Amino acid sequence: MTDELHKQDLEKFLAEKQLNDHWKKWVRTNLDAGCDKNGMFRIMIDEGFSYEVAKAALNFEPAIPVDQIINPLKRYKDARMRETASPFIPNAVRQNVEGFELYVLDDFLNEAECDALRRKVQREAPSTGIALKDENDPSFCTRNHDLGGIKDTLFQDVDRRICSVLGLSPKHAEPLQAQFYEAGQTFYPKRDFFEADDLIEKGGALGQRSYSFVIYLEETSVGGGLSFPEVDHSVPVKRGRAVIWNNLFPDGTVNDKAVHLCRPVEKGCGLILKKIFRTENGLPAFKRLDKENVPNYTTIGFERDRLPKPLLDKIMDFYRKNFHAQVPETVAERFIKNAKTDTAKSSLIQLPKSLEKEIQACLKPVLEIWSGLKLEPTFVYGIRVYHHGTALKVHRDRNGTHIIGVIINIDQEVTDPWPLRIEDNYYRKHDIFLEPGDVIYYEATRLAHGRPQPFNGKLYTNIFSHFKIADKS
Repeated sequence: MTDELHKQDLEKFLAEKQLNDHWKKWVRTNLDAGCDKNGMFRIMIDEGFSYEVAKAALNFEPAIPVDQIINPLKRYKDARMRETASPFIPNAVRQNVEGFELYVLDDFLNEAECDALRRKVQREAPSTGIALKDENDPSFCTRNHDLGGIKDTLFQDVDRRICSVLGLSPKHAEPLQAQFYEAGQTFYPKRDFFEADDLIEKGGALGQRSYSFVIYLEETSVGGGLSFPEVDHSVPVKRGRAVIWNNLFPDGTVNDKAVHLCRPVEKGCGLILKKIFRTENGLPAFKRLDKENVPNYTTIGFERDRLPKPLLDKIMDFYRKNFHAQVPETVAERFIKNAKTDTAKSSLIQLPKSLEKEIQACLKPVLEIWSGLKLEPTFVYGIRVYHHGTALKVHRDRNGTHIIGVIINIDQEVTDPWPLRIEDNYYRKHDIFLEPGDVIYYEATRLAHGRPQPFNGKLYTNIFSHFKIADKS
């Protein structure tokens, strides 16, 4: 249809007064200005017009489902409301590039993890590999391997950690991939997001691509590494380093600055892992708990130490003299479970205030050095005595008053060692086995921790102390 006929049809439609004067003017003005018809269509649907009225008014029908079109009036409001939705990534450094969200996260994987993953990829991945080549340019050649279908606990755990560190839903993500680059090989500048004409075919139910997460598994001798030519920024290869970027602007539209390429590998072999996330209702599918957005104050998030012997001796003396005074615990009942209903979950021996203050005074200066914070003590809890068959639910402690926590192991009579399960700031899971007199400092609000394995033994006894950030005033 010619532009002239289109204008005649538009005028005829508007003359039928199916739109009031305000909407007639709105349609004419925005069409004359060359505004995106998809966006205009979604605005009209959201304002209550039927599909057929919007179709006739614009002489246009979207090629993608309307619910996948972002309302351009609403998205800016949503972006302002979700300014904090840009992910908090512990230990990551946002790169100083304008108009593009790009992060570097060193040591996401340690040396042992990189070694184990490299061996597994080389052993498991060949059957899933696809070679990408350009006959006119032999330097363009990569081998891509889909790891999503491989049932391997290490691949699955790395996948989980990637989702967790970004706070994005695994339901809105593509499978983990491995990519190999031999000496002299590279890939051309590319965009991870789907162009408009590809969105229907490739976007599917998951929609547009949002964040990309790449991990360097091999440290090439010379060359390699990602480069972002539109912002003149490169990220050198460092083993275990993650490079993270958002392919979209905050309003959900695609960002051309996300174009990237792999610099040619001059010596050695390049190996990366890559995971790409999709959108939910046009925006990244964040699912993070509020407590996970509490800043991290240390790199790992926890540290093991020993309680000074004089204080430990004083606590042990009180514990032995008052062991008979323990009473069943009820405060933490929802966190503490025991499969045997006839067995007490845990008991408490109440410490005297003077001893509580002495524990706090001993711990405070050490914790301030460790965390880099000025702290105020809030609670000393215990002595808690866990009983046979008890498990402590994995949880995060209260925000505000429990920013930094301490566990002091006092006594244990165990058949099997009973680990503390704790995630670090890279969402790596650790099992920590304490001995009497051992202390663990940890970022109690941020880090998930607990003892999910039922306790096999007679008793296991801890004291807990918590601190908040001191009031700056």
